[in-house]
Amino acid sequence: MNAAAARQRGMAVVSALIVVAIVAALTSGLFLRQTSAIRQVENEQARIQARWLLLGGIDWARLLLRENARQEATVRRDQLWSTPVLDTRIESDDSGRAAVFSGGIQDEQGKYNLYNLAKRGIVDETQLEVLGRLLSLLNLPDALAPRLAEQVALTQGRLPAPAEAAPGAENTGAQAPQPRGIDDLAALVGVDAAGLQAMRRTMTLLPAATLVNVNTAEPEVAAALVPGLSLAQARAVMGERDRGRWFNDSGDFANRLATGGKPLQVPAVATTSEWFLADGTVAYQRARVTMQALLAVAGQGAPETIWIKETP
Repeated sequence: MNAAAARQRGMAVVSALIVVAIVAALTSGLFLRQTSAIRQVENEQARIQARWLLLGGIDWARLLLRENARQEATVRRDQLWSTPVLDTRIESDDSGRAAVFSGGIQDEQGKYNLYNLAKRGIVDETQLEVLGRLLSLLNLPDALAPRLAEQVALTQGRLPAPAEAAPGAENTGAQAPQPRGIDDLAALVGVDAAGLQAMRRTMTLLPAATLVNVNTAEPEVAAALVPGLSLAQARAVMGERDRGRWFNDSGDFANRLATGGKPLQVPAVATTSEWFLADGTVAYQRARVTMQALLAVAGQGAPETIWIKETP
């Protein structure tokens, strides 16, 4: 009996240990799942907070642009709106952790507007030549020009063919939605990372046709706009501009190009802008959120936000 009792007690102890091990494993699993769920909630809360802070940054950009429009007749690179904000602490919580904001504003009219490639759904051959020159200066494939033009044409309402047009005939609807910015358009035509960087610097896609602001344009854009203007000449003129000789109007730009010798056929340009891209990044706790917003400035009123999107 004693041996049997000892065996029973041993089996009971083993059974108890097994039960304890199972309970411990279940408890540990539940604890890990609960910890993971709490971490996910905290991360989502941090992302929401970061998004709100970025929306505040966009409002700040709108305020800067409104004040600039009230005070300045032209839009130039030496104005306050063009100064980027770098790693600025903008909010602290009780634990001492802070949100860090970086951002800036780009003048989208200082770039070549790909919307100009088509008018009412029909590709504009003159603008196609301008884009071809710009792609050549950027060492990008010439074949990109017709592909980009075709995509832009699809986003515009198209006029019926002359033989089919009746008095009072209206445009047919756009065959595709307009991409939100140059990144979305480049993705549609398969541009690689290096090409995308070059396009971001020199091109844009706006909801309407625009003139290029030569006070903020890159030399490659100016050289592409003016047939016969070399990149070296454009760099020289734009270098003087950036040293403080800003263009007062389109006539001033044409006159400075004319001092170089042979006459050039200078297209219409602008020295002010109505379209800007605000971008910003907020790092808050474990969340990092980046946004872009296209802003339209009309007169001295409050700028309008055309679209906002998060970017990777």
